[in-house]
Amino acid sequence: MSQETGNRPGEPTRLGEDGEGFPHGSKYPFFVGLGLFLSGVSIAMFLPLLIVGVPVLAYGIWGWLYQYSVEEYESGVVPDQKRQLLGVKSGYLAMVLVVGGELIVFAGLFVAWFYLRAERGQFFPPALPAPSLMNGVVLTAIMLLAGVAIGYARSSIAHDNRSGFNWGVAATIALGIVFLVVLGMEWSTLMAEGVDWTTGPYGAAYYVITAVHAVHLIIGLGLAGIVGWRGWSRGHFSSNRHLMVSTTELYWYFLAFVSILILAFVYFPTTVA
Repeated sequence: MSQETGNRPGEPTRLGEDGEGFPHGSKYPFFVGLGLFLSGVSIAMFLPLLIVGVPVLAYGIWGWLYQYSVEEYESGVVPDQKRQLLGVKSGYLAMVLVVGGELIVFAGLFVAWFYLRAERGQFFPPALPAPSLMNGVVLTAIMLLAGVAIGYARSSIAHDNRSGFNWGVAATIALGIVFLVVLGMEWSTLMAEGVDWTTGPYGAAYYVITAVHAVHLIIGLGLAGIVGWRGWSRGHFSSNRHLMVSTTELYWYFLAFVSILILAFVYFPTTVA
């Protein structure tokens, strides 16, 4: 069901020219830099300084994100830096580069995992409880369903189906939370059986790989949460403007792909070895 673009925030749009075509002045990058500096000093020298550094950093990140996404969206002006580059919207291309960089991070983790296998001749020694293959299958299935849900949300908003968009984003967030709960239960079980991140290279490698994936998932939940907040409370997104929905969709596809790799490289060979 289509809606008139003039009835939605930030529409119709126009291309920014001259001053409007360049990034606006913002105070928030200063607060991001100050927060990073204070947090770094606190970790290196005086830990209580984190009480100041973390809030300053959070304030800078939130304010900068609000300006870049909400305020610029609702102005209806598309500045130069948000136009197409190489035939692709620059924001989407940026997410492609982010995903590519993060895949390299996981590639390094998997190389370390297989190096351990090659050096020691096995993934987990028989004396140690191995991660559950069934848990790996469940976790991967959850991420695949989340990918389907966010894909449905993007497809729905591309056709001005706001109900489908709302349900898709809500399901994505719910499935992401379920994933963290299931992973947390698996960690708890393994720790109770004596396997934690200090249990030699095997425990360290397993927890690092799954924890890094969990951190990326938390970031994905943040992106989905912002998409939901913008759509539900600000009335953003339509068939004409839904770039952040598309970039969030790509990020969740990346999470699902990494889940498949973890199932194939970590859970399956560890269980059947």
